[in-house]
Amino acid sequence: MKINEVHKLDIEEGDGVLYRFESSPNTSLKPQLAERVLVIHAPISGSLAGAVSQYTSKPKNFLEGRSRHLILSRDGKEIVQMVPFNLGAMHAFGYNGRSIAVELQYPRELRNKASVLNKNLKFNDDQYILASSLNHSHYGEWPIYPKAQIDQLFNVAKLLKERYNIQEVIGYEEVASRTDPGPAFPIHQFREKLLGITDRSFIPQEITHATSLLGHPENPLSVISSLNIPAGTPVSIMSERFDWYLVSVLAEVAGNPWLTGWVPKRTVRVKTDFEYKVNEKHYLTNEEGRRFQEITPHPNGYESARRNPTPKYIVMHFTTGTKMESTISHFKDPSSLVSTHLLIGRDGRVVQFLPFDRVAHHCGYSWWERLNNLNNYSIGIELDNAGLLSNMGRLGWMSRKIRIPDAHVKQAVHWKQFTPNNPARFPGWEKYPDAQLQVALNIVKALRDRYPSIEEILGHDDVNLRNRYDPGPLFPMPQFRLELFGRAEPKLEVFTLSRDTKEVYTNFNGRLPNTQQSLHEMNLPANSVVRVIRSDDDLALVTVVRSKDAPSLNQKTGWIRANSLSVPVSPARRGMKRREEGGSKAANQRVTKYTQAFFKRTKNNLQPTPIIDEAKLFVAGTRVRIQQVRGEWTLVVALDPLGRHGGVEGWLHTELLSPEVIS
Repeated sequence: MKINEVHKLDIEEGDGVLYRFESSPNTSLKPQLAERVLVIHAPISGSLAGAVSQYTSKPKNFLEGRSRHLILSRDGKEIVQMVPFNLGAMHAFGYNGRSIAVELQYPRELRNKASVLNKNLKFNDDQYILASSLNHSHYGEWPIYPKAQIDQLFNVAKLLKERYNIQEVIGYEEVASRTDPGPAFPIHQFREKLLGITDRSFIPQEITHATSLLGHPENPLSVISSLNIPAGTPVSIMSERFDWYLVSVLAEVAGNPWLTGWVPKRTVRVKTDFEYKVNEKHYLTNEEGRRFQEITPHPNGYESARRNPTPKYIVMHFTTGTKMESTISHFKDPSSLVSTHLLIGRDGRVVQFLPFDRVAHHCGYSWWERLNNLNNYSIGIELDNAGLLSNMGRLGWMSRKIRIPDAHVKQAVHWKQFTPNNPARFPGWEKYPDAQLQVALNIVKALRDRYPSIEEILGHDDVNLRNRYDPGPLFPMPQFRLELFGRAEPKLEVFTLSRDTKEVYTNFNGRLPNTQQSLHEMNLPANSVVRVIRSDDDLALVTVVRSKDAPSLNQKTGWIRANSLSVPVSPARRGMKRREEGGSKAANQRVTKYTQAFFKRTKNNLQPTPIIDEAKLFVAGTRVRIQQVRGEWTLVVALDPLGRHGGVEGWLHTELLSPEVIS
């Protein structure tokens, strides 16, 4: 097999390949660059002829035209070329002028172990893997690519690399919101075998003792390799599920260099003993230039167009989860709207979601030293950790119905929390393993070296004071600050109150205080039935349907705390109210969980901003730091505990502040 002078494949006798050229009218007008990219496609196709037919007709709109350079059959014995290699195919926005597109005939994700297009095409347990695609959190059954098909693709790719200076191999899902070629395609082995070690090569982990490779965790009938994967074999971790890792085998086993499958976690050693660096493309690497596993989050979890090459802060988080898989799925879920830059597992495994110059949605509403929306200024690092736990008595410490062993738990009080008199009643938190903390420390040092603009390391709890406790009291923040900046405490500008004030208003997502608010004649009691008119993260506008302990409030409308609302009222109660008021009203009914202030509804529906409980303790001389100044109002944080809590934050009149002289 070779490439001839007119940029088409020439099949030689003995190649065992059936080749034909079927011209596509959909070619790119862009001249091809000297350095090319090989893009692998695998959209669902029931047959080679069916795949070809999609690209042989010219649509009315030129921009809708599609084509490929080559299509390979599933057995690797048929190749159809549609566009000469010196021209561009219409296949991937932004790549048509610098790429060669190859499509693989592939049945895609299965339904009940059968092809979606051809129900008669069924697969045995050892012919597919359970996995999630790069751009979707759903776990499905994906057929394994036949070795003959990948071998033939590799033979073609070697010719293309030599003739057209192929510098990169990418799956289509890496540059578009698609799911092909999918998780069963051995992209990491293929890329490294063709191009050698590049800046997209992943850091290999190591099999510690021989193990079977399965298509599905814990299913012995799904053995993929006829031989065990031997000890010492390098692998790349692609995903995790319970006590299993999905790995790409970065070596040839039993004559097959394209193996992917599940192995028990206990058989894999996660390597952490190397120097961490950040390359010019803002990715974390080791000293060889190999990168860590990259998983792109859903596009609505980060800013696709904005860059921040000079971050000011590192912000540490815990996931509140019990496994990395849950966090990865969450960031790939379109409903989550969040992401981060790095995730560090309990064993030191690292996943990078975004290059460090991208703006990730990891802080939400956040403030620090007069800056707000710290997503724009920071790098976010998630530590796989359950965080604050629930004490379930005889059942032990729990997180999301998962028991955390006592040896992994320590009781401690977060600086925002009220401290019980009896230490036995202190809250429980999951400990951070030493390996995880050491990897985190090594990484933040590498980030500080790469970005001298970084001036502080903070917890999510530092920058979002209302409801965040991560990374929690067990994270050694003072030690990290000492290592990075030579100081244990954050660098702050301190102010004091010039006189007493009781007018300190709650901070609801940065909204300025509403000084025109007023209260109903009494608080709304717990167990009151209300109908929700509208609600957000902070407040709910409700009408009281029935309040047994405050009948004078019945049919009154006003604002209450949104977190005071229970789940919908019971079906029996809904049925009773349906008869009284009609089903549409009853459908939005909730019950209040505690007694609270009940604010009157104003004509302009402006939400209230309650005066905080600790406001009476804001006396002259109280030390504060400034979050944000907005004219006559300033958002401040008390630097000393007020009342029963630390981290008290609120809006007060700017004129009350005077700077403290610090020696």
